[in-house]
Amino acid sequence: MQTNLNQNEHQKVERFSFSGHETFPLRVAWLPKAVTAVSLGKDPFSNPREGMQILGLGKNMVMSLECWSEFFGVIHRLDDCWQVTKFGEIVFGANGEDPFLEDLRTLWLLHWKASTNTTRPFFAWYWLTNLYHEPDFALSEALSAFQSETETFTRPLSLTTLRQHLEVFLRTYVASDNTAGRLPEDMLDSPLATLGFIRKFGERRGERGRDPLFAIDVRKKNSIPNGLFRFCLHDWWNRFIGEDQTVLFSDVAFGRCSPGRVLRMPEVEVRDRLVLLAQNKPNEFKVQESANQRILQRLQPLSNLNIVLAEAYMRDA
Repeated sequence: MQTNLNQNEHQKVERFSFSGHETFPLRVAWLPKAVTAVSLGKDPFSNPREGMQILGLGKNMVMSLECWSEFFGVIHRLDDCWQVTKFGEIVFGANGEDPFLEDLRTLWLLHWKASTNTTRPFFAWYWLTNLYHEPDFALSEALSAFQSETETFTRPLSLTTLRQHLEVFLRTYVASDNTAGRLPEDMLDSPLATLGFIRKFGERRGERGRDPLFAIDVRKKNSIPNGLFRFCLHDWWNRFIGEDQTVLFSDVAFGRCSPGRVLRMPEVEVRDRLVLLAQNKPNEFKVQESANQRILQRLQPLSNLNIVLAEAYMRDA
């Protein structure tokens, strides 16, 4: 029997993170710096003061980079030692696909990794990916949603903590519009702001003054090649679907942590990409028609996605 995965969209994650980023969003050079240092056998994070010398960053930024490096999945701690993950090596390694974080595909991959992180999930990404459906929101609405979802937590969170977490999330995606009076290091936008995934489009009058308004890009994603979509589809299937061989098209578009949901693709775009993928990769996927529903069958499970990840960077992918 075909299961509608949308029924599980409010499945609770056991533990959310709201801090650790030290209120700093990701910076352009940070992930390559972390991967390079760890690749050389250095430990920039166990002792923040040593990390300051290794990375050339302030103490709080070193702590922030440790957090983001784990969150985006480029390094991990194994046997009490920092190691570069296979993802980090393929993308940011010395012979990697994008060692200086210059490729738009890498930014979409980082967005994917952040939005589907279940090991150390940040609540803001989980909220936008799985709980919020509308194309725009006000700052006050998002903050209220944060409060509502966390008021039953064992350890109550202060409004200040929630607001700081929300602001870091927004600064990760929204380009700065005012640099007056800011320090040079604070004028560097997060690389993910290049995606234009979230933008500020105005303000409204709220109970406590001006209430910023933000829009999510729900248009067709021409900047995402089909090879990258293929990687996301296999990754989602492996981690959230498991051994099931079939899913509804609508599951890929709207299911928990699905490619359509994470990338905010229009349903028609998801449909067209799945049909094209089945045509181009007939050994991996097949489209079936059943009871007026389109079903995607995965013919060949891929547990090792390293090759698929590298292929996502090919020119014709």
